[in-house]
Amino acid sequence: MHCKSRRQASLRSAAVLLAVLSLAGGCKKEDKANAYVAPEPPGVIVANPVERDVVKYLTYTGTIEASETVEVRARVQGFLESVDFKAGQKVKKGDLLFTIDPRQYVAAVDQAKAALEAAEATFLGAQNDAKLARELADQRAGPEIDAVIKAARRDVAKAEIARAKANLAQAQLNLDYCTIRAPIDGHITTNYVDVGNLVGRSEPTLLATIVATAPAYVSIDANEADVLEVKRDSERAGNTDKGERGQLTPGNWRPCELALADETDFKVKGRVDYVDPQLNAQTGTLRVRTQYENANDTLVPGLFARVRFPMSTRKSLVVPDAALLSDQQGRYAMVVNDKNEVEARRIKIGTLDGSMRVVEEGLKPEDRVIVLGVLKARPGSKVTPKAQEPAPAGR
Repeated sequence: MHCKSRRQASLRSAAVLLAVLSLAGGCKKEDKANAYVAPEPPGVIVANPVERDVVKYLTYTGTIEASETVEVRARVQGFLESVDFKAGQKVKKGDLLFTIDPRQYVAAVDQAKAALEAAEATFLGAQNDAKLARELADQRAGPEIDAVIKAARRDVAKAEIARAKANLAQAQLNLDYCTIRAPIDGHITTNYVDVGNLVGRSEPTLLATIVATAPAYVSIDANEADVLEVKRDSERAGNTDKGERGQLTPGNWRPCELALADETDFKVKGRVDYVDPQLNAQTGTLRVRTQYENANDTLVPGLFARVRFPMSTRKSLVVPDAALLSDQQGRYAMVVNDKNEVEARRIKIGTLDGSMRVVEEGLKPEDRVIVLGVLKARPGSKVTPKAQEPAPAGR
């Protein structure tokens, strides 16, 4: 009986041992399957800097100015009789704008004409008297003093004719001022005074304003460094004998381009038309005025504008401006080296050419610059670079 019990106990121990061994083997397999595997390096898109001809520009900001602005005022006193235009319309030089009641000025002209006729008649009588008195004095039939007195009266009568003519001219001028016409071509504002109001009583009343927008101007203040750079470029090009400031050669003005506040392209073409003769010593700037034809009136006076001047053209390395980063030390680019590790490369940037930025220093044509996925890259970390696909033809 005891032998049977010992045999059963041995069998149970063997079964437990087999179970433990099997569990141990299963854990080893499971641990091997769950072992840590490092993730793949993040993928980024890289591109080489592109070498191409880039035009260097000097860019400034300013506001659009009208070529002419004229205030239309009443030059004589009277009641405004009519307004002969629509507010905001385009007017031509000589167009009738306002009419002031002319009746008192018509009467003044008639009075001046009558005074002139009277003066002419008086002069005719005085001239005949002086002639007769002189003949009598010469024949010793009359006193010499009488001839002298009548000659003086003749001269006074002649002077009265001159004054009467001047009075008539002034009266006619005042009558002409009753019809107010456009002095220039341009767009007119609304009328500031309504019909029936007395104008010109104590001062020339402002009636409206005419603004000429063709051509349009934009004035900018060029800093001293740019002024000197333009001067050196002209000297290198051999244009030292140019006629006026702002001209490339005599009669050939420096071109410029304009873009409005909501535009990225500089579509409007213009030219420099005036340069101040001296630098402003207080601000260190030189005032330059640019001119644009503005035939379609798209450039409205007062609008903000950006103006750029094309300068020299040279071969430059360019990269997408969006791929460049900045910090307190300046600008830098993320570059993938031959070990697929990320490097932060300090650069010196140049002008912006569309969406591309000129890199003056810090990059070479063979460098692989991260253009997409920059936020995934960290200096010293590995990445999986993929070359950027070329843009489709025609874009």
